[in-house]
Amino acid sequence: MTEPTEDEEFEAFAEEYEEHREALFDLISDYADEHQVDDALLMGLLLDLTVTTRMMLYANSVEKPSASGLRLDLDRLLKDVGEHLREIKKDAEGFIAEVKSQREETN
Repeated sequence: MTEPTEDEEFEAFAEEYEEHREALFDLISDYADEHQVDDALLMGLLLDLTVTTRMMLYANSVEKPSASGLRLDLDRLLKDVGEHLREIKKDAEGFIAEVKSQREETN
């Protein structure tokens, strides 16, 4: 049996990532609908959960967690979020075109 190539490993990871992303999106959307959570409140909750999760990951991943180490890790999170947003912005036109197309299909 041959070892998977880096491309095959990445494709498998990307597929698994997308499956989890879709499942979480559906769960969160269903929860928000069921509990009538306002969109702005939902965004705040998700941001809070993101930061809190990162803080817990830091605290549980180092032998001697410190406030200065946490601050550095939160700076890395800010950098990661900024990079992600820059990548997303590159396809803003494509995203809007897709949304408009989906709206036309449902009307």
